[in-house]
Amino acid sequence: MRFELSVEYDKAQNKKWKVFYQDQLSRINQIPLRRNLDWKRIYHLIILPTVTEDVSVLSSSIESCLSADYPKERIILVLATEERERESARPKIEYLKAKYSDKFFKFLATIHPDHVAGEARVKGANITYAAKQAQKLIDELRIPYEDVIVSAFDADTTVSYSYFAQLAFYFLTAQKPFQMSYQPMPMFHNNIWDTPAIARVIATSSSFWQLVEASRPDRLITFSSHAMSFRTLVDVGFWRVDIIPDDSHIFWQCFLHFNGDYSTQPLFTTVSMDAVLGKTYWETLVAQYKQKRRWAWGVTELSLVIPEFVKNNRIPLWKRLLYAERLIEGHYFWATASIMIAILGWLPLILGGDRFGQTVLAVNLPFMTRIIMSVATFFLIFSVYVNLVLLPPKPKEYSRWKYFSMIFQWVFSPLVASVFGSAPAIDAQTRLMFGKYMEFFITPKHRKHPLSLEQLEEARVK
Repeated sequence: MRFELSVEYDKAQNKKWKVFYQDQLSRINQIPLRRNLDWKRIYHLIILPTVTEDVSVLSSSIESCLSADYPKERIILVLATEERERESARPKIEYLKAKYSDKFFKFLATIHPDHVAGEARVKGANITYAAKQAQKLIDELRIPYEDVIVSAFDADTTVSYSYFAQLAFYFLTAQKPFQMSYQPMPMFHNNIWDTPAIARVIATSSSFWQLVEASRPDRLITFSSHAMSFRTLVDVGFWRVDIIPDDSHIFWQCFLHFNGDYSTQPLFTTVSMDAVLGKTYWETLVAQYKQKRRWAWGVTELSLVIPEFVKNNRIPLWKRLLYAERLIEGHYFWATASIMIAILGWLPLILGGDRFGQTVLAVNLPFMTRIIMSVATFFLIFSVYVNLVLLPPKPKEYSRWKYFSMIFQWVFSPLVASVFGSAPAIDAQTRLMFGKYMEFFITPKHRKHPLSLEQLEEARVK
C-alpha cells in the first residue's frame, strides 16, 4: 500500500508544507509492509532525575509532559531521587506523587542508593537505577521492550507540545528504529529572561550550536535530554554508572554494540532547560564556568572510545578513522578556536616585524581582515535574529526595554568565547592530563520566584 497527497492538498498554495508532507509520505512508503505502525502501542518512559532541585522546577517539567499531545495512559514517569538527599527528597516525592500519580499510566519514585561499589556520584548511576526499576514494572505488565521509548531528561527539562508525538512518529518510521537515538533541539529558555546578560549569551550560543549540529545528522551525537528504544538500552547495559558524560557516551556504547551501524535522528521539536542562574551574579558566573567544564570533560571519551575502535575490526576502517578524527577535532577546537581567532591576525605583525611589513600579504591584510570581520558580523546579526525569534514570551514584570538588553548582550561574545569557551575546555583537558579527575557538578536550578511546598500544596488543593 502506498500513501499519496490528496488532490485538495496538491492545489494548496503553501509549497513549503507540501514539500514537507511529501518528504514524510516518502519516508512512510519506504517502510516494510510487515512493520507494525500502530502508534497506540508505543509507551513513553520518562526518567526525571533530581538531587537538589526545587519542587517547583520538577512540577514545571511534569506539567509540560501532561500538556503534551500524547495519551497520558501511554506515559510512565519515573522520578529518580538520591539517597544522600533523602530528607529533602521525601517531601518532594510525597507532594509530587499526591499530585501526579493518577495523571499518568504509572508514576514511580525511586531512591538511588549511595556508596554503591563501582559507581560514582554521577547522573548516569541515578538514571540507570531508575531505568532498572522501571524495567521490573515493564516486565510485570508484560509490555514488550520494543514498544517502549525511554527519554532521559534533566530535572528542569520541559517538553514541547508535539515532543512525544514526533518522537513516536520518527521511531515508527525509521528504517532501523532500534539502531538510532532521537535528539530533540535543546533550548535553555526556561528562565532566560531572569538571567544576566553573560549567562544569556552562553545559553543562546549553546542552543544555536545544537541547531547547527541538527542540520548535520551524520555528525550528531546525543546531548543532554535524549531518547532511544528501551530494548536497545537494555541490550547495551544501560548508561555507564562511573563516568560524567553519560549523555554522549550512551551513543558510543550503541555505536560500538552495533558495529558502527548506529546514528542519531534529530527531532525538529524542542525541549527547554534552565539557563544557569545563581543567587548572586558571581555565583551565576562560577556555576556557568563549572557547567562548561563538566561538558568539556567529555574529552574523556577519547580514552573510552578510541581504544575500542582499535579492537573492533567489524566497524569499517574508514568509519573508525572518520569518527575518531571528529572526536579529536571537536575537543581540540573547543579548547583553541576562540584563542586562535583572537590572536591569529596579530601573529604576522608580532613575529614578522619590519620584514613582514614589506610583503604583499601585509599590504592586503587590512582588506582581508575587513572581509573576515564583515562575514563574522553578518553571522553575529543572524544569531541575534535567531535568538529573538526563539525567545519565549516576555514575562509581564519586565518592560519593553528588556528587549534592548537581549540585543546589547551580544557585545559580550568575545569574552564569552574565551572565558566560558576555551578556558573550561583547557581546564578539563589539563586536569585529565595530570590525573586530577573531576566529580559531577550539579548545576544549580535557581528560580527568581520559587514556590514553596506549602504554596504549591495550597494551589493544588484549590
